[in-house]
Amino acid sequence: MHPTFVQLGPLTIATYGVLVAVGFLAGLALAGHRARQDGIPAITVQQLGVWLIAAGILGGKLFYVVFFWRDFIAGWHDKGIGSLREGFVFFGGFLAAVLTTVVFARKNRLPLGKLADALAPGVALGHFFGRLGCFLNGCCFGAPTSVPWAVRFPAGHVSGGVPVHPTQLYEAAGNLVIAGLLLWWTPRRRFAGQVAWGYAVLYGAMRSVVEFFRGDYPRRFVLDLTLAQVIAVVLVVLGIMGHEWSRRRNQAR
Repeated sequence: MHPTFVQLGPLTIATYGVLVAVGFLAGLALAGHRARQDGIPAITVQQLGVWLIAAGILGGKLFYVVFFWRDFIAGWHDKGIGSLREGFVFFGGFLAAVLTTVVFARKNRLPLGKLADALAPGVALGHFFGRLGCFLNGCCFGAPTSVPWAVRFPAGHVSGGVPVHPTQLYEAAGNLVIAGLLLWWTPRRRFAGQVAWGYAVLYGAMRSVVEFFRGDYPRRFVLDLTLAQVIAVVLVVLGIMGHEWSRRRNQAR
């Protein structure tokens, strides 16, 4: 663990925040590069990026407050306003970012399919850095295990000091692989939107598997699945349905 990136007097800069910022910048840079190749000005992606950052942060926090209210209140009692720097849920930020992208594309009369394809690899790349931040922060850890690659967090960590699955690194590696696959797939796509729908299927499948090894929240939402697993499965289904809808629409054109 290395939760503090640098301490400047009373000001603490968190490693998690630094890596999330790096992820946003890296993701937007990659998205801008991909957008230019599809005839969308990079400045457009940069303008959208400002809204995506705000939507991702607000959506992630709102999702955490709604579905993990007790944890939010406990953190507030423990750290006060400082607790607002923690407790963000990826799916909440992702949903808010998707809605923001749709509205932005419609308002600026941009091709939504091409814009989504340009953003998808960047989302996976940015999430890679975010999960590295989770690992260094000690959150989103895995269940106890005896596998050779298990990690043991320092004394005082909520995991109790026992060896656990490094689920943050599992997901970081998965996101990096997904980013590479999407970049490989982009010049081979058959219609606009195919890469974005592919991201939904790939990430949903990967996340649903990683959740089986998570140990930071024992709650089960339905059918002994975590809330994140349920959302991930829904994401896979929506990705498959969206892909088929877009494919048929492209053929009809």
